[in-house]
Amino acid sequence: MTPTNRLSKLVKATSKLPKGIRSTLWSKAFGRVVPMVGSANIRYLEVSHSKVVVKIENHRAMQNHIGQVHACAMALIAETATGFVTGMNVPDSCIVLIKSFKIDFKRPSKGAMIATATLTDEQQKLMQSTEKGETLVSVRVTDESGEEPIQCEMLWAWVSKSQLNN
Repeated sequence: MTPTNRLSKLVKATSKLPKGIRSTLWSKAFGRVVPMVGSANIRYLEVSHSKVVVKIENHRAMQNHIGQVHACAMALIAETATGFVTGMNVPDSCIVLIKSFKIDFKRPSKGAMIATATLTDEQQKLMQSTEKGETLVSVRVTDESGEEPIQCEMLWAWVSKSQLNN
């Protein structure tokens, strides 16, 4: 059985709701935890211990000067998906922190964008059983054409909350 934390308990509590309602609740709840995520209107499409999928529409507030999703918004969905899949696995006694990320822009994007972050079983076990660590979280960012306009590398760390106060 997978250990649970507050974030995973919230996801489990909403699991029986219809998909559209569940996605709206997750987006609103998570947007309150991380205000920038809420103001960008990111939608949570799937949330589990092994996978988080988020979407951002190509709406005016998130566009660059040529009408595409802005580079910072692309980074935001990659960081959001990887951060939340990490957050689903660390104990409540820990906090997750992005340690580094690298983004290569490969081609112009088309329309809305989706970020899919995944963890291996080994990564999940490590996060669930240690108070401190780091791991590269896999993320794939696609646009409406199904292509990957960017390639990302996201390194996440987790530490005990008590270590932050020292």
